Amino acid sequence: MMKPFTLKPLAKSSLQPINVTSSDFNQIRKEGFLFVDKTARINDLIGECSVFLSRPRRFGKSLLLSTITELFTNGVKNFEGLAVYDLWKREQYPVVNISLFGMKDSDMLEIALCNKLRGAFAQAGFGDVLKIAPEINTISALTQHLNYIRGNQEIVLLIDEWDYPLSSNLNERTAFDKSMAVLNDFYAWVRDLKNIKFLLVTGIARYQDTSLFTGQVVTDISMNTSYADLLGYTEPEMKGYFADHIKEAASRLNISTDELLTQLERQYDGFCFDENAEVKLYCPLSINKFFKQVTDTVNQAPKFGFYWMDSSNTTQALRTFLDRIKPKSDFIDQVTGDGVELSQAEISSTTNFDTIKLNPLLVQTGYLTIASIKNPEQTILDERMCFCKFPNREVELFYINIFLRYLTGADMDKDKTPWFTQTADRLKAALYEHDIDHVITELNVFLRAIPYDIWGNATEVAYRTFICWCLLFSLKDDVRQETLNNKGRSDLEFMVGNSIYVIELKRYTSSDGANGKVRLAAEAQQQVYKNGYTFDTFVNGDQGRFGLALVVSAESRQIEYWRCFDGTHVIAEHQVEPITMATPPHHKDDPEGSKLVAAAAANAIATQSQSNS
Repeated sequence: MMKPFTLKPLAKSSLQPINVTSSDFNQIRKEGFLFVDKTARINDLIGECSVFLSRPRRFGKSLLLSTITELFTNGVKNFEGLAVYDLWKREQYPVVNISLFGMKDSDMLEIALCNKLRGAFAQAGFGDVLKIAPEINTISALTQHLNYIRGNQEIVLLIDEWDYPLSSNLNERTAFDKSMAVLNDFYAWVRDLKNIKFLLVTGIARYQDTSLFTGQVVTDISMNTSYADLLGYTEPEMKGYFADHIKEAASRLNISTDELLTQLERQYDGFCFDENAEVKLYCPLSINKFFKQVTDTVNQAPKFGFYWMDSSNTTQALRTFLDRIKPKSDFIDQVTGDGVELSQAEISSTTNFDTIKLNPLLVQTGYLTIASIKNPEQTILDERMCFCKFPNREVELFYINIFLRYLTGADMDKDKTPWFTQTADRLKAALYEHDIDHVITELNVFLRAIPYDIWGNATEVAYRTFICWCLLFSLKDDVRQETLNNKGRSDLEFMVGNSIYVIELKRYTSSDGANGKVRLAAEAQQQVYKNGYTFDTFVNGDQGRFGLALVVSAESRQIEYWRCFDGTHVIAEHQVEPITMATPPHHKDDPEGSKLVAAAAANAIATQSQSNS
């Protein structure tokens, strides 16, 4: 009789395992998962009494609340070896811990919140709440019963995702207002509660019409320097706690640990929740997911993924923001260079449905972060100006994908608007083949798809940034804007294979005259030569270096002239016919594809224009 085949268990690494799914402190400790010890800072936090903390999703807020719950419920018996073990001097109290995550349905919000409150109070030891009649399902009625059952008992109250019902309905005024009314009742009760030993409310955005922010009861510590490193990993924490994982990952990638650390910094570091812009943080989810690949296998090399941006419905949330606020071309003027300029008052400001602004919201939700302070000598914080940028490559590349689709009217579903990814693929292929004619064609397909009401009066900077994003999306590689040397700044620089490209862009208007395009291209070439961009250094001897002058017409909003050159002479230059329905783009070896792309781009324009109206 044949012996049955039995699968052998997968080989596991001897490294300490890493958790990426659970936010339960006790489970993480019990199962021996790697735990970055923030408990000393938690001990400090609890001394604040009543606080609000804003952080992006998947940054560890729920684990923070779970850790605090365990401290107040059982003391430090499960904290041996952690910093708080010798610091904790507080008594035990019942902990009411609730999360509003997932509560999007405004019609059912009040009932759902009442059910959450019943369960949270019962879990905290107030069993009599389960005797409250089920028909008591309004906040005003239920909280009277809760107050009676609790009596004078001091409690700890923890509220996670406080703003989820509002942030999920930014495009639905009726649903937003219904949710706001329910939350006003709830947070008015929270503010009036007596005998609260500690109150912590966490979330993402701040909405001023809720009663949570009325008066001075709750202190906002979101940008407080003392708690800037409360969530997320600092560089010393990442290098210390993950030291063995770093060595193993570098070995599998066949690079040095320094090279790996450089890549990790570029990919996942840069978040800042510090009013002085001094503390930079790695995204904990992204670092955990990266190194979990090492602990779950014994020989596979880890991959650099879009771990944070792929999580927690980030794509839909960002698309909701864009659809709600509808940014124009001036936004991409601001987001490049030094960064979007915002006061710290704007960053920390509360907002309402009618006055919501994109840039502060992007900072609060983590898509942008404080990069530097314009006037650090300013002692009045509300008048201190911040430059805010994409925190890292993970966020920037993912954001570009969403923002390009938004600007061009391309659906996030690849099957519905295939022209978008096809154009990106053709652009990449043309660059690798050094086929500048078709490089310009594909860039113009992207430019042609942007509606006039978004792109009208676009500046040279806006065109440069849009083209940069098209290149980044197509190449999935580094494209640098305004690279600085000792003579000036180039517009764009990037590598394709063994070739280095430097792009200098000029904007053409009718006032530049009949020969203006040729003259501007020549000026761009001489600017590259004069300032020495890429041509004044010897880089890996075998690498070709090419300059590319692009002249964008303010009328057609497309590239109408280009010139390619090397360090000594012009290689080629062409006048370009703008893409219209009468003159669709011509793709090499694919004439039918040219027609399809032109039609799809025209349809995208019509769809976007309808949505904006």
